[in-house]
Amino acid sequence: MKTSTLYSLASFALALLGKSALAQPSENVTEVIISNADADNIDLSVLDFLNDALAEIATTYETPPAVRRNTLTANVVDVHSHVVPAWYKALVPTTGGNPTPAWDIDSYLSFMNSEGIARSIFSFSAPGANVYQGSKGLTVALARLMNEQAAAYCRANPSRLNFYAVVPLPYTQEAITEAKYALNQLGAVGIMLTSNFEGLYLGNPQFKPFFDAINKLGGRQILFIHPGAPYIKVRNKLVEANPTLYPTGTIEFYFETARTLMDLTLTQTIHNFTNIHYVIPHVGGAYPAVIDRVLKTVPALYDSSLNIYNTRFWWDSAGPTYFHQVSGLLGYGLPKTQLLFGTDFPYAPSFTQPGSLAAVQNSPLLSPLERVALFTTNPQNLFGSKIDCTYPESWRFN
Repeated sequence: MKTSTLYSLASFALALLGKSALAQPSENVTEVIISNADADNIDLSVLDFLNDALAEIATTYETPPAVRRNTLTANVVDVHSHVVPAWYKALVPTTGGNPTPAWDIDSYLSFMNSEGIARSIFSFSAPGANVYQGSKGLTVALARLMNEQAAAYCRANPSRLNFYAVVPLPYTQEAITEAKYALNQLGAVGIMLTSNFEGLYLGNPQFKPFFDAINKLGGRQILFIHPGAPYIKVRNKLVEANPTLYPTGTIEFYFETARTLMDLTLTQTIHNFTNIHYVIPHVGGAYPAVIDRVLKTVPALYDSSLNIYNTRFWWDSAGPTYFHQVSGLLGYGLPKTQLLFGTDFPYAPSFTQPGSLAAVQNSPLLSPLERVALFTTNPQNLFGSKIDCTYPESWRFN
């Protein structure tokens, strides 16, 4: 069934939610989403939950903006948080071996207020659009729907939210199309890449055209490198490769960050595409512990790689990383201008958030001015006008 025939089905879905008919701007939202997908040869109808997702996107636009108003005077920027719309939680009931958390937009904004966060830059968490491994059509369609949902949250809350888009790698050409659409049409401030896509790490030659296309967009392009589950192929089937009894998200996510940063470095991907900046979660995960071991084996790359880590890499604080872990990263002489604040909300347990925030606020490694910079000016220096709260009129539906 061609996607453009689904408009009436979306109307029916909203009627089931208590809406007798699609009113503006919902009507335009649905039509634009479907029309733009068709224009890029994306068949959204392959997703059996499409009606639920379209209904939630429309509802996002319909929520009165008054409840979303930012009353904070602080300029704290959270560069690492996540959204979990109901349809996505149903699709991905576990993440990293743990139950995917419940989430709603009002709780998200309330959390921001409770932590003094003026603006959050969010993504969908792992596995991103790679729920249907091996299925190109489903992966491409899911990526588009996720980005439309993310854009809806931002357009409904322009003074509070920005997003990193997902892309349907390992399908490189389709990922290029989706990245350009999300950046140019939906207002994404960057692209979220998981540490591997169907077992292929980010330095894989198959992904070189993607990095080249992003680099050629010019200006400063931002990639948020989020860890995901490791996989190996067994009899041509992907199998999650966690050798322990513990949840993948507990330790393997840190190792995944190390694996993919090693791959990006040794393949010289980070050297060859100089317009790209990288946001690295959890102050680098396990990577700082192995940087010398990796790079001392290739002395020709040592100084140049560290220079990139010090200039085009930005390291977020998500998790309990400022009790001790960050010392390993700073031991390389990393400029503190490259440090960012992140919460990993709602995946990081709520009881850990106040302590993690306090550890950053009270860190003896940061001067008062460096602390203020981490929360405010460092992310502003990275994103610049990308996180301006205004949107072109072409991005609005009302």
